[in-house]
Amino acid sequence: MTAFRLAQRYIPAIFFLAVVTAATLIPRVSGQQGEIKNSATPADRIEKAHQFHLRATEKTGLLIPLYIYPANVHTNKDFNRVIELKRQYSEVPFWAIVNPASGPGTSIDPNYTKAIDRLIGAGCVVLGYVSTSYGKVPIETVQANMKTWQKFYPRVQGIFFDEMLYEDNETAVEHQVTLNQSAHNLGFWPTVANPGTDTPGRFFSVESADVIVIHESEQWPTEEKLHGNYFGGYSDYPPFSRATLMYGQKQLNATDVRMAQKYTRWIYVTQDTYKPGDADHPNPWDQLSEHLEELCRILQD
Repeated sequence: MTAFRLAQRYIPAIFFLAVVTAATLIPRVSGQQGEIKNSATPADRIEKAHQFHLRATEKTGLLIPLYIYPANVHTNKDFNRVIELKRQYSEVPFWAIVNPASGPGTSIDPNYTKAIDRLIGAGCVVLGYVSTSYGKVPIETVQANMKTWQKFYPRVQGIFFDEMLYEDNETAVEHQVTLNQSAHNLGFWPTVANPGTDTPGRFFSVESADVIVIHESEQWPTEEKLHGNYFGGYSDYPPFSRATLMYGQKQLNATDVRMAQKYTRWIYVTQDTYKPGDADHPNPWDQLSEHLEELCRILQD
């Protein structure tokens, strides 16, 4: 089971206007790592470098798999908890993934419409879930699901590609690049792809998603693993392009979070458990983390 941030104060007015204009185009920008192509125009190079600066200096945020049905949406304790904490810890970025039916479902659910509105109203970025089943779901089906998200829930801002194909070959890379470009062409940003495990550096080099989950487990990763400092690894690509998801954590250790912050900009830790083959523990993301406020405290420091 896998699941799984303009302001420059001291710049000339003309450049500031150009940057503000460029910022409105963020959803169309497929690049995330700050690499500047030799063929890019000066304006493209400036925009790319500026966007890299903004993302490289942003706070560490929460990537929340909010796989909980928003029943009684206005009084729903889980959604209200997320909203309350986002308002309280306003400087901590919240990206919330919603998942009506392993995707957008087949009809509009008013509870999800209102839940999405309320999350956005609190300052959360909302991502719609789609499964790629490690390449088993046809590209056309994934593209159709993204269009359905846009049709049913037009305020959804980004896409979460779960079960990303992560094999270390060009076919797998091309598959994810196609999906990512399709999402950007539809106006979705950010895109997060989740293979739930180590991801070859080639997926980062071609910017196959705005963020890739490099670790999803009940065991904290080693610092060496998060660094990815080896040939074919991902140490050459910035922390804002990586995420870490942890489940089965009865307690939250601030030292572990601080270590992960050095290498991944998106984090989530929950006490919820996952046990393969156990019907009582089928999904580690169907409960809200008991550690959510403590995570906010740590990340806001």
